[in-house]
Amino acid sequence: MTPYISTSRLTVHEFTTDSLHSDDSLIEQIPNILSENAVANLPPHFHEITNNEQANAWLELMLSESRLFVVKSKEGIFIGFIFISENDAKEKHIGYLLAEAYWGMGLAYELLKAFLNHVKQAETWLVLVGGVDKHNIASAKLLLKLGFQLRDSFDNNVDFYEFHLT
Repeated sequence: MTPYISTSRLTVHEFTTDSLHSDDSLIEQIPNILSENAVANLPPHFHEITNNEQANAWLELMLSESRLFVVKSKEGIFIGFIFISENDAKEKHIGYLLAEAYWGMGLAYELLKAFLNHVKQAETWLVLVGGVDKHNIASAKLLLKLGFQLRDSFDNNVDFYEFHLT
């Protein structure tokens, strides 16, 4: 499978329904990736995924709601996800997460920088919007460092950041 993007430490592949039953190792890794700390600031459907059956149901839900990209280390270990969901044809919502064991290494910055550079060339999207729980200061700082700008928000729990791809 050809990577969607590749960096010096990561590869990213788009995951589709056709991929769903071709690699059980992803299903087995999902409970590790979606640890309690990793999903602390995410919606309820990310929580309490503790076995393969729940992981498979979660993966099917993610595929029904978004374009899903799986992130692997250069060693081939599944370590995270990028989610792109439609707001409309030109504006997309982006979500991302890495397994807790891979935090603090600059991988999220490396991943998102490469992803943004690629979609500028490969996709017709104009704007990416990321919603960040107000308690997730690290993620908010990451988006600002990448060039996202805080958008006016009327949500008391979530700040929204936008990145213009043109």
